[in-house]
Formats: sequence, C-alpha cells, structure tokens
Amino acid sequence: MVSPSEVEVFMSVVALITNIHWIPQVSRLMARKQSDDFSLWTTLILLANNIVWFAYAGYIGSVSLSIQQGLTLVMLLLFGSLIIRYRTTNLLISDEFWNRLIRKPDTQLQ
Repeated sequence: MVSPSEVEVFMSVVALITNIHWIPQVSRLMARKQSDDFSLWTTLILLANNIVWFAYAGYIGSVSLSIQQGLTLVMLLLFGSLIIRYRTTNLLISDEFWNRLIRKPDTQLQ
C-alpha cells in the first residue's frame, strides 16, 4: 500500500509538471510585448479562485496542493502584471464600450 507521504511527493511532482503550461503564455507575452489578446478579466477570476484554493490547501495541510496553488498564484501574478504592462488598450473595459456609453450629441447638425 502507498503511504500518504509518498502520495504527497508524487502529487508535488505532478503539480510542478502541471504548471509548465504557463511557460508558453508568459514567453509569448514577453516576446510580443503586446497583450491585447489576453483577457485580464479571466486572469483576475483565476487569481481569486486560486487564492481560495491556496487557503484551502493550507487549511487541510496538503503540501502538494499548496505547492501547486502557490506556483499557480505566482504565475498568475506574473501573467497579470505582464498583461497590464504590455496592454495597449483599456485594461478592463474596451474603448468602444466607453464611446458607445458616452455618445456626445452631434454639434454640427444645423
């Protein structure tokens, strides 16, 4: 039978391997220096979700889940900061939305 500590070690390795998926995203952001095609809203939702899971991992005392959520938290913070740094349009709400919301009356009508 497998001991709980062996499962934690195995799952810690799985957590490291799982977080490799962030490398292509971060490298793409850094190479292109443009982040308009990445959603800041999605990143913020994932960040909030991850904080809750990280707290839960600490609550239940799971080392592997803490490692996985800790690494994901670091990568989400890095990813989100790169999105903000390389954003060329409005951060959360598009300029088109604001233009439609605040339509100025035509002053040139006679």
